[in-house]
Amino acid sequence: MKIDAEKLGAVVHAMCAHAGSDEREAKLVADNLVMANLSGHDSHGVGMMPAYMTNVVDGLLKPNEHVEVTSDAGAILQLDGNVGYGQVIGEEAMSLGIARARELGVAVLALRRSHHLGRIGSWGEQCAEAGMVSMHYVNSTGYRPIVAPFGGSDARYITNPYCTAVPATKDTPAMVLDMATSNIAMGKVRVAHNKGVAVPPGSLIDAL
Repeated sequence: MKIDAEKLGAVVHAMCAHAGSDEREAKLVADNLVMANLSGHDSHGVGMMPAYMTNVVDGLLKPNEHVEVTSDAGAILQLDGNVGYGQVIGEEAMSLGIARARELGVAVLALRRSHHLGRIGSWGEQCAEAGMVSMHYVNSTGYRPIVAPFGGSDARYITNPYCTAVPATKDTPAMVLDMATSNIAMGKVRVAHNKGVAVPPGSLIDAL
């Protein structure tokens, strides 16, 4: 099935607006999710909207929240996302980090209580476009452990995504690595399940 990206974005925008988001927030969420689909990452695209809307209803996601600086130690910032949309919180957090790195040469951000941040590569790309090298370490709460440590047999943590980005030079394009530290990202399990993809016995998808 092929769906026009602009029309799909309009649907996501309308859903967010109906759930209470202002114009800027609705656009940021729609643009981010549709771009994830266009980039080939359906696991982090518009398929997340049912979960987002459920979380708004349940009070686990709060529209129109913004990032808050809870501790400022110069090059080190501690931030609170106030359970806002990750597409807003992530963009605002990276903007703070970019500004601080330009001022001091380096910035370290610790962000807590953000809702789903979407495709982490988006934030690496934001830094690369600003001429910054960045590394992003991500964890999550609210999920049961689904990943066993290397060489282990029992799940102890989740997929713990990692991203790093290097800006373009006159000779090379920007480079972005965005990955789960497990064999497969959890969102790809959802996509595969929804598409009815057959998987080998013993795989993560089969285990879930």
